[in-house]
Amino acid sequence: MTNSNENIAPVVKSAFPELYAEHTFHMKKAVSYTYNYCVIDEVILEFWGEMTMAQIAEALNEYPNRIAYRVQVLKTKGLIKNKYNMERADLLRQRKQAATWLKDIDNKLAQCS
Repeated sequence: MTNSNENIAPVVKSAFPELYAEHTFHMKKAVSYTYNYCVIDEVILEFWGEMTMAQIAEALNEYPNRIAYRVQVLKTKGLIKNKYNMERADLLRQRKQAATWLKDIDNKLAQCS
């Protein structure tokens, strides 16, 4: 993973400064305002389509839960979208159910003949 954001202002921090205005509690011994989510948010924004959350966590040496939390925050702000097309998944599920129903109907018709 290369850092292509050198000398570039953080996109998320400049668009949504309120995300970094108050401290989010994670660990008991952490001092307020010691954790900088800006780096995580920028990496997620840049590599969301290419890497999984586990890969991003491993590359940044972060906890996977922390990456998942930031992904949810960025999704609610509309900066990233779901990776999967849920409409397509629903249609494929319905198609599979319909095929199963047709097999059952064919079996019943064969028994009636």
